[in-house]
Amino acid sequence: MSLTMGLLAFVVLPVSPAHAHGWIEGAGAAIFPEILGGLLLVLLWLSYCIGARRIRPTTGRSLTFHVAGLITALITFGPLAARLDNSSAMHMIQHMLIMVLIAPLYVLARPLPQWFAASGRTGINLVKPLLHLGRFPMRMCGLQGIAIWFWHAPKFYNLALESPWWHFAEHVSFALTASLFWWSILGRQSSFALPALLFTLMHTGMLGALLTFAQMPLYCDLHDIQDQQLAGLIMWVPVGLTYLVACVWISNRWLQ
Repeated sequence: MSLTMGLLAFVVLPVSPAHAHGWIEGAGAAIFPEILGGLLLVLLWLSYCIGARRIRPTTGRSLTFHVAGLITALITFGPLAARLDNSSAMHMIQHMLIMVLIAPLYVLARPLPQWFAASGRTGINLVKPLLHLGRFPMRMCGLQGIAIWFWHAPKFYNLALESPWWHFAEHVSFALTASLFWWSILGRQSSFALPALLFTLMHTGMLGALLTFAQMPLYCDLHDIQDQQLAGLIMWVPVGLTYLVACVWISNRWLQ
């Protein structure tokens, strides 16, 4: 339980006095989505810790879960979050960390037994439809692709910059679609896992190339055109390598 309290403090403490002051002055509508996101993270974390007392996970899976939670808190609510809001390239790092690091870490942690132990039948009924979707890698690949292209379209990207609620919806959609995608890839044996990864590698690389070679600024948070090019390169190269590594891993699993 001491670990749980420490994790809760880690999430709550990054809320700065300036944010609290803004709430008093009427800026609460701007930070309420952040508070809601923090509460959701705390709820998932706390329910996992409660469930782990009933169904003990392996040390590796437990560590993986907590590392994913810490990274989520750092890039969303911690001091690192302010730095990630400085430019389009920093935003891209935040988005890609959610989709190619945090989501697969949560999947590899296999937290469902612990969550179900804490939530009971209610949690099972809520998650069961999502688990059914996870049986179809190509569909989840398409769903994630829609989220990626939708939120990186200039109109909706800039809308997320202007509205805290749209920004919150953006992050939730990234986290949810990426989790379903990686669950369909890593959570079960499927002959469509490799094609889904290859298609994701291609369309994210295409989007990264478009951002890299565009001759005009597309987003409101750009410092200059080089910032947009760097954002495109981040999606194109490091993220592409992540999907490529996953392709190699899936192929090796098939061979075994």
